[in-house]
Amino acid sequence: MDIDLIQCDIKNLNLKGLLVDTVVMNPPFGTKRKGADMEFLSMGLKVAAQAVYSLHKTSTREYIKKAALRNCNAISAEVLCELRYDLPRTYRFHKQKELDIAVDLWRFVPQARDERAS
Repeated sequence: MDIDLIQCDIKNLNLKGLLVDTVVMNPPFGTKRKGADMEFLSMGLKVAAQAVYSLHKTSTREYIKKAALRNCNAISAEVLCELRYDLPRTYRFHKQKELDIAVDLWRFVPQARDERAS
C-alpha cells in the first residue's frame, strides 16, 4: 500500500490544487476554541477526492451533519459508529485526570472536484 502522511498546521496546508484520495483525522473537538473541529473538516473536504473520516463528539452530531452539508460542501455525512474515547489530561486547561467522551466516527463525501468552489 502506498501511503503518504502529511503533518502540518491545518491553516498552512497547501497542496497546490492536488487532491488526496482519503483524509483520516482526529481534529480538536472544538470545545476549547469553538469551531476548531469545523476548520479541520472544511480543509479535509477541500483536499479529499473520495472521503473524509473524522471523529467528533456525539453531543454535536446534528450540528456536525448540518454544518458539513451546508457550509463545508459535503454531499453526504454519515455516522459509521459511536465510540467511547478516554481522554487523559494532556493540556493545562483539562480539569479532570481523564474524561470519558462519546464520539462519532463519521464518513463525509466531498463534492466532485469540478463542482467545488475555488
